[in-house]
Amino acid sequence: MRVFIGIPLPDYYQQMLEKIRDEWNNRLTSRLTWTKPGNWHITLKFLGDVDNDQVVKLKNYLSGISFKNFALHGHKSGFFGSRGQYRIFWLGVYGEVQKLILLAENLDKGLVDLGFEPEKRPFKAHLTLARIKNFDKSDPWKDLSYWVDGLDWPAFNAERVNLWQSILSPRGPTYKVLLSRELHD
Repeated sequence: MRVFIGIPLPDYYQQMLEKIRDEWNNRLTSRLTWTKPGNWHITLKFLGDVDNDQVVKLKNYLSGISFKNFALHGHKSGFFGSRGQYRIFWLGVYGEVQKLILLAENLDKGLVDLGFEPEKRPFKAHLTLARIKNFDKSDPWKDLSYWVDGLDWPAFNAERVNLWQSILSPRGPTYKVLLSRELHD
């Protein structure tokens, strides 16, 4: 099964994503695949296809982690990819980001012992808003970014780490929580 570890986002963030999609989906000629509300999260580690034995080991490992919760909020959008060919539209996070980075790095190091490859690139704290297909450089990308940056992104407490299964279908992925681990005060 295809799995990843991440931090779930509160319902009001899911609703804000829906608002962005509804406002901008028909204003762009590029084809975008928006993150489905309900699926929005901060990815800490994508693990890919794993077997049932590895899932059991992952659950055991995550059940034993100890990490304090921390506060974050959305802040300043951006794009991955070159200026002439954006691939991902994302929202950055602000707040106790060093704690988020430390959590991701600690997970990455701990998962090496379970046979997972360490990340080659440093962790980039972000929330994926949309994947961009058939990029059209004449679309109002700056306007979209300014509009998203102008939204009131409230603070939220990162209180859980989830192990999710990603079930792919023609209508996009569906995420199933395999384990939810509470971060303590």
